[in-house]
Amino acid sequence: MIDVCGLMNANEDYLGIVISTPDSPNTERFCFVLTSKEVRKGQFVKINSPEGTILSLVVSIYKTNKYFERADSVKEFELRGTSILEQFPTSEWEYTVAEAKLLSIFSEEKAKRVYVPPMPGSKVYSADNSLLESFYQMDKNGLYLGDVEANNLPVILNMTKLLKKHLAILSISGAGKSYCASVLFEELLDRKKDLGRIACVVFDPHGEYTSFAEPAEKGYTDYSSKTVLIKGSNIRIGVSNLSPRVISIIASSLSTVQRRTFDKTFLKLKEEMHDGSGPFDLKDLIKEIKDSKIQENTKEALLSWLEELDAMHLFSKTDSPGLSNIAQAGKLTVVDLSDIIDVRKKQMILCYFSQELFSLRCKGKIPPFLLIIEESHQFCPEKTKEENAISRSIIRTIAREGRKFGACLCLISQRPVQLDTTALSQCNTKIILRITNPYDLKHIAQSAEAIDQISMDMITSLHVGEALLIGEAVGYPLFFKVRKRRSMPSKHEQTLEEAAIKFEKNKLESDNEAHSFL
Repeated sequence: MIDVCGLMNANEDYLGIVISTPDSPNTERFCFVLTSKEVRKGQFVKINSPEGTILSLVVSIYKTNKYFERADSVKEFELRGTSILEQFPTSEWEYTVAEAKLLSIFSEEKAKRVYVPPMPGSKVYSADNSLLESFYQMDKNGLYLGDVEANNLPVILNMTKLLKKHLAILSISGAGKSYCASVLFEELLDRKKDLGRIACVVFDPHGEYTSFAEPAEKGYTDYSSKTVLIKGSNIRIGVSNLSPRVISIIASSLSTVQRRTFDKTFLKLKEEMHDGSGPFDLKDLIKEIKDSKIQENTKEALLSWLEELDAMHLFSKTDSPGLSNIAQAGKLTVVDLSDIIDVRKKQMILCYFSQELFSLRCKGKIPPFLLIIEESHQFCPEKTKEENAISRSIIRTIAREGRKFGACLCLISQRPVQLDTTALSQCNTKIILRITNPYDLKHIAQSAEAIDQISMDMITSLHVGEALLIGEAVGYPLFFKVRKRRSMPSKHEQTLEEAAIKFEKNKLESDNEAHSFL
């Protein structure tokens, strides 16, 4: 009789054979002893069973040797003066065992829950890419973020599944979250028009992404023609354009009486503007309140508050830049806030522009967009009073309602525990790089239903550039290596040595120029 399974498996990558342990194989895990091939943690394997093809993930690898199972015996032999290695063929009894977690069983090209454990003695093979692409629903027209190195599998994700229900990129400082975000930007900027392009707007507190706006050096892809750079110090908000919602957030520190008086003054100037007087700014509001007949204590409080806002040099009669120029299909707008120190001022900028972009998108006046917020725990903090979290309300609104209108959100943070749980929980897909803080890990677990304990345990051991992808985009947790970026590296990616050398070189050139001038 011809062994059909044997013929089918002849050309497959044979790795090992399933063994019995006191508690496996079962419907959740199994162990297999390696034969000749090397197996890596995080590698996908498969078993061909009568019920279908069982797909599994290697979660642990360990070695065993029967000569070294009992500590008392090993010690006794060593005390006799002759090494156990010299007395017995120990190397012949050393085995490598891998533990694998069962993911799914494929029968008639449909993925189902595993309901029958694999049989001891079953052969284990490396999973082929077509099986993995089907399980993770990879999209050949999607966004290429990296590779599963153990299986040489490109991670190409459907744009809608990755972004529509929002994305979070989380890691400790230096683990590669901004690098990963840059790879995402490249994919969106390189996307062809007939596949559907969206606008990207990133609020960048540290100038991480300003390199996209610079002409590329040799060896890098030039994205400067597709990037608009806006310096935070040049931003102005038109006071007469402020919506009641934004005003209520900015004025949250005012009392009820003070707020009622301000609203009355604001609406009066609004009516005059529509009658032909033109836009107004904070100075006009200050003058109107000074001339009004209101209680002195209320007047003093309002004037003090308005003068404090005016001192920020943020408000004007008109918006600058215009909102219609910020969100453009197939382009990246980098709002560089690195020249602003005041966190409250940064929050006001984000609050206003996010509110207006969302409103314009709801009306269909701008293309679908991805709003990326770096250091999002600064703009949407957990358990902070509203006057110190001015932009939190609009971020929550976009997180809850944005998917209906094509307003997508990407939150990037190195301190997830300080990031608002409501907003984070609405990010249905998360890319998690290395995180070691137990409070951050707990916060992530509470906001991510799709993550299991095995995945949580693996997060702390990730290397720079390695990531765990969970949620809507893939269905089941996926570990991958972020691909190499094509754009110019951020100025923050240089080493301390490189920064020191660059400073010395610039200083020497400056000194030489000064000497030549004299």
